[in-house]
Amino acid sequence: MHLSHRRPLLRGCALPIALPLALVLALAGLALLAAPAGAQEVMADGQIDVDFLFNYYQQDGEHSPVTGGIGDEDMDVLSPVILVSWKVNEDWTLRTDLGVDGITSASVDAIDDNVSSASRQDSRAYATVTGSRPLGTSTVSLTGGFSSEYDYQSFMAGAGWSRDFNRRNTNLSANLRMYADTVELYDIDGVKRGEDDRDSLDLTLGLTQVLGPKTLLTVELYGAQQDGFLSTPFHEVILTDGDRVAERLPDSRRRTALGLGLNHAFSDRVVPRVRYRLYDDDWGIQAQSVELEPRFRLGETTGGGGSWIYPILRWHTQTGSDYFGLPGVFDLEDRYFTADRDLSELTSEKYGLGWHWDAGAGGGRGWRGRLRRLQARVTWYSRDDGLESLSASFGVGVRF
Repeated sequence: MHLSHRRPLLRGCALPIALPLALVLALAGLALLAAPAGAQEVMADGQIDVDFLFNYYQQDGEHSPVTGGIGDEDMDVLSPVILVSWKVNEDWTLRTDLGVDGITSASVDAIDDNVSSASRQDSRAYATVTGSRPLGTSTVSLTGGFSSEYDYQSFMAGAGWSRDFNRRNTNLSANLRMYADTVELYDIDGVKRGEDDRDSLDLTLGLTQVLGPKTLLTVELYGAQQDGFLSTPFHEVILTDGDRVAERLPDSRRRTALGLGLNHAFSDRVVPRVRYRLYDDDWGIQAQSVELEPRFRLGETTGGGGSWIYPILRWHTQTGSDYFGLPGVFDLEDRYFTADRDLSELTSEKYGLGWHWDAGAGGGRGWRGRLRRLQARVTWYSRDDGLESLSASFGVGVRF
């Protein structure tokens, strides 16, 4: 079983490639559910939007890092999330994200000293709160949050800024986040050996440019620095002599990424979205990915709302880390080593289908007037080392 998903979602620095795919896919599914097909409807003062999201994730594979790069990676994750946006007044908007991940996996047994023969469950709770307010043509925001498991705690603080130029045809943005994590060190024998810390800092710079009445360009530059304990203490490595030891990784990591996006409306019913991302880090990984989401309008409601359906296609490839090796490759004389396939050379594909409906500026009375969004999405993921996964998500949004 692949348990490296136990690194918290809050650690934004980990999102670019090497964060275990269980977490990445679950988060991506929920994030895309939360994003409407069209432009965001402006909220009036005092209004509250609540989105109830649910994601189910299931995977299987045969290269678990918990058992040295061999063994089952079967896992099930249930992830209910509540997103609340409150337009307090004309100056302030508050947003809160609350969620719990329920993880079922037999390999949970491998990371403590209470060993059983059955699959066991683990859970992770997290929350973030963001306050934002406009200042002329600019918007500033402050955010804070935490994520907690029995062996991992993470605290986050950050600030953001954006400004419109050129009659709102150009937008520049910057977001800075800092993470302070504490890791309880359960080794490969399930014995706790104390605890350690890691600190992360990431900066995202963005440009959104209207190129024409039907075309929108986005550019995003991402940089991150992590320092502290970056290994996963219960990940095993099988040495040349057959001995099993915990993985060893450097205590710092630098990451950079460049993302490009293009939306073009061929008509009011066909809007393709194309994304390209280039990634690099100082552990030896270079990666690129391409994602295509052509959106097709099925129907329209009064006030600009309606329903959309969109296929999901994504291709990803990366080189391997300098520290990755197959079982039996390393010995104790090597300074760093890991059997985590997330850090290996790999190619993957993702296919799926999504549907989104929003009420627009219209709406009826009673519960019909409060219902603002319905969303559903399912994706299939396949990696060339045999890892496969299914993710299904559903969401409903209401306004008070």
